[in-house]
Amino acid sequence: MRIEVDCNRIKRNTEAVVRMCAEQDIELVGVTKACCGHPDVARAILAGGVKMLGESRLRNVRRIREAGIDAACMLLRLPSLSEVEDVVALTQVSLNSEVETLRRLSRAAADQGRIHQVILMVETGDRREGVMPEDALEVARIVRGLPGLHLVGIGTNLACIGGVVPTRGNVQLLVDVAEAAERALRFRFEVISGGHTSNFDMLMAHELPPRVNQLRSGESLLLGVNSTTNNPLPCPHQDVFNVVAEVIELKTKPSLPDGPITVDAMGRVPHWDDLGPRQRAIVAMGEQDMRIDGLRPKRHGVFVVGASSDHTVVDVTDAEPPVKLGDELAFDPIYAAMATAMASAGVTKVVTPNKQQ
Repeated sequence: MRIEVDCNRIKRNTEAVVRMCAEQDIELVGVTKACCGHPDVARAILAGGVKMLGESRLRNVRRIREAGIDAACMLLRLPSLSEVEDVVALTQVSLNSEVETLRRLSRAAADQGRIHQVILMVETGDRREGVMPEDALEVARIVRGLPGLHLVGIGTNLACIGGVVPTRGNVQLLVDVAEAAERALRFRFEVISGGHTSNFDMLMAHELPPRVNQLRSGESLLLGVNSTTNNPLPCPHQDVFNVVAEVIELKTKPSLPDGPITVDAMGRVPHWDDLGPRQRAIVAMGEQDMRIDGLRPKRHGVFVVGASSDHTVVDVTDAEPPVKLGDELAFDPIYAAMATAMASAGVTKVVTPNKQQ
């Protein structure tokens, strides 16, 4: 099986999103984590006008650096205590919420003779990372006093673990916290990092508070959609990625399993409807390769029945054209499938570089 990536389309999507952000004086951090820091993807995003890359794993940043890409990088996942030296050495900016981690970053920056930029993350409802709003001032005060660190901004994250949708209220909360800290500490944040791709509906509706001047986004560039609604953004391409797998069995079988039902191979409790005999194909990919529930078959009349670790069963009874043994079936991946496929050692990556790279 393989996943095909068209970097020319990524560049064109990036150009569109950069223009959309620039119209409201917003800097776009181009997130490459879903492609594991693939150098050709990073180059395409930079060619599209992005100045800073966003990554969640240091091994991906190393991959970018080893490819000769020296663009500024932001570490999106909170730094581990065990990796503060590498965070300072490899990235220019990191998102933070723990005072002890910030103290360790300060010592690492001083040891390396560097100034490391920090964005303080604030909890605004999604219940992932961030200090509580009432604690932000004290933490900001501490960071301002740490040598080797520059408190460049304040940020938040929504629509992730809690699924909380960005609204005027919760994004304005971030701005209110920032402005209260600015008044108390008599300085002005350079960056108000208001969120990621899920904020793009607000962006297009001109509903983001004016102080928000940065968004961190990958899905808009890679898939051309809003991450919460999956609705297309004003980007030229929603077809950057293509997942392909070969048919290894083709048989007509009863649609209803025969025997007592327990959990399936992945620990899920399946539900089955009796649709009578159906022609089913098995393709050579499974949950160990990628998130199968994030795939949409491209051939008309084909739908996914289910998957185990190594096999994916698709109903091809009504497929147009008919499916044959050995055929390759193509699938359109949503973010979860694309990101897991790009991280999988068992999936071949066929990346077409941007022509200008």
